[in-house]
Amino acid sequence: MFLKKLKEANIYFLVILLLGIFLAYPLSYIFSILNITDYRMRLFTHLTIFIMPAIIYLLLSPRSIKDTLRINKLYFKDALLLILLAFVCQPMVTLLSLISQLVFPNNVAMVITSIIDTPYLLFLLLFAVMPAITEEITIRGVVLAGYDDENIFVSAVVTGLFFGIMHLDGQQFLYAVALGIILVLVVRITKSIFSSMIIHFIINGTSVTLSKLMELLPASEEELQTVSEVTLKNVPNSVVLGAIFFYAILTIICFVAIYFIFKKLISLNIKRNILTREEVRVKNSLMRSIK
Repeated sequence: MFLKKLKEANIYFLVILLLGIFLAYPLSYIFSILNITDYRMRLFTHLTIFIMPAIIYLLLSPRSIKDTLRINKLYFKDALLLILLAFVCQPMVTLLSLISQLVFPNNVAMVITSIIDTPYLLFLLLFAVMPAITEEITIRGVVLAGYDDENIFVSAVVTGLFFGIMHLDGQQFLYAVALGIILVLVVRITKSIFSSMIIHFIINGTSVTLSKLMELLPASEEELQTVSEVTLKNVPNSVVLGAIFFYAILTIICFVAIYFIFKKLISLNIKRNILTREEVRVKNSLMRSIK
């Protein structure tokens, strides 16, 4: 039974990955020919690649949808801690993004800049709300369900790697893996997929909000285009290294906060008898690894 669940999860991820490779790009090309706007393309792509396979899997699976997706109550105290966790993870995400940009172009930033005039709420829906639902259902829902019997560290690292690979973008890989590991840990600790959805939404929502705020700054269309074309390859090395050093220090400081947030989350869910005996036994190992 254990191997069957694991095999199903890995096959499901492979299907999603193949859909992303062989369907997303042709769809983008077709939409560009038909002059279909980006937000309609993104909605259709997410529906095709993430939602439809999930619906088919959940209908065919003998497990209940509630158990597979971990649709369980998220306690108010946990929610507050998770909101704080999302913000203290931001420097780590920025640091890994900067390091990746030394090698890969920031395609996400270029896409966001190209559609920056999209109304804010629609922008938030496309890049924060929708991924927080579709990608979480895929990785921390269906795929993670196959790793229920695995050690919390194994499930976190493997599905974290899956999350990085799923983005099919070198610049996003490092921070997606790191964030993916954290998202698995909070879901396994709280037993609720709403935990990872909250963090995912805040991480993406912050990026969207900052982009829209930048749009409000007085600048000509030519200046905005110039900013969108800037990469770390044409920025002085001293500036790049300075930014990386700054965010590295900030990340180290924030890891102290991350450690105590996880410690509190674990403590709260042990008291509620939400964590299993095995997960309680690995509590100290988890805290040592974060520390």
